[in-house]
Amino acid sequence: MVEDWTGVIFGMGVLILGTILVVVVLLVASSLAKAKVARRDEEKLEELVKRYEALSTQLREHQETLAADTGDVRRRVVEIERILREVD
Repeated sequence: MVEDWTGVIFGMGVLILGTILVVVVLLVASSLAKAKVARRDEEKLEELVKRYEALSTQLREHQETLAADTGDVRRRVVEIERILREVD
């Protein structure tokens, strides 16, 4: 009878240790998956920042060009107005 209980206790110990081992393996796998997702998200964020910086630079250049063109148009309009006043 005592030997039967010893076997049961040993079997339960093996099951408990096996369960603990499976839980630890699952936790480590989950942690690695989270780290992989976080790294991928960080890479995507870095790419997005680079694209934003390039777009910002391009937009600034276009705004400078537009400001220069607007200044040129304004200068031409003033010149045309001056000519029209002279004609009157």
